[in-house]
Amino acid sequence: MLRKTTAVALSVASIMALSAGTAAAFGSRSTALSNGTLTITADDGCSVSGNCSLYYSATTYKKTGGSTVSIQLAMTTSDALYKAAAVNISAGQTKTHSWGGKAKSAVSDCDITGYMVATTGSYYTPPVDVC
Repeated sequence: MLRKTTAVALSVASIMALSAGTAAAFGSRSTALSNGTLTITADDGCSVSGNCSLYYSATTYKKTGGSTVSIQLAMTTSDALYKAAAVNISAGQTKTHSWGGKAKSAVSDCDITGYMVATTGSYYTPPVDVC
């Protein structure tokens, strides 16, 4: 009976560990908008440059419909806001801004979020964990 109880407890603990957290660890997260998709992508510096103290990220907007708009791609953390220059984008185009290598230690809560200011409003992606 003790073995069965221990096995069940370990299984429950494993399931809880796998489902914990709301931010994805590295990779990408997207938000579907009425005329396109906003995406934040993050890669671990260990695999990109061999520098494990960094993360690399990019914000992308793929416009699938609607009229031409002005957008400003950005990335936000709990500690900083990074903005690219404003550009015009038309249906069928994709715009990306890479943020280069940033220090993981400069993101106190470990989460980065894609952000876009457009003539139609401001939009965010879900967060990506970079620690």
